[in-house]
Amino acid sequence: MRSGLALPTESIARVDLLLGQATMLTADRWDDTTGLIHEAMAISLLMSSAHPTRRPVGVPGLGSMDAATCVGSARGEVESWDLALAELLPDLARLRVLLADLTRILTIDSDLAD
Repeated sequence: MRSGLALPTESIARVDLLLGQATMLTADRWDDTTGLIHEAMAISLLMSSAHPTRRPVGVPGLGSMDAATCVGSARGEVESWDLALAELLPDLARLRVLLADLTRILTIDSDLAD
């Protein structure tokens, strides 16, 4: 590996699970948010298929999370990755931006619903 960094394969798998759940939870939305979640999901799917983990990974409580929590958790995972991994994960910067935007959008949506 050129960068000398280990890929966070288990974290990549968790992001994939979290964004898969967020995709399902927002399937009834007809706004730009759905497109952003689908784009983030596509990036995580490509990352997880290119860099699979050697053991099964789960996310405790995934079934009870709402979309905002899934996206926020995925964002936390991705922000813990070293930015030097962008050499090996070329869409890392785009994924970080998408997750930041989605966190903002879903937080505003949640605040408006209250």
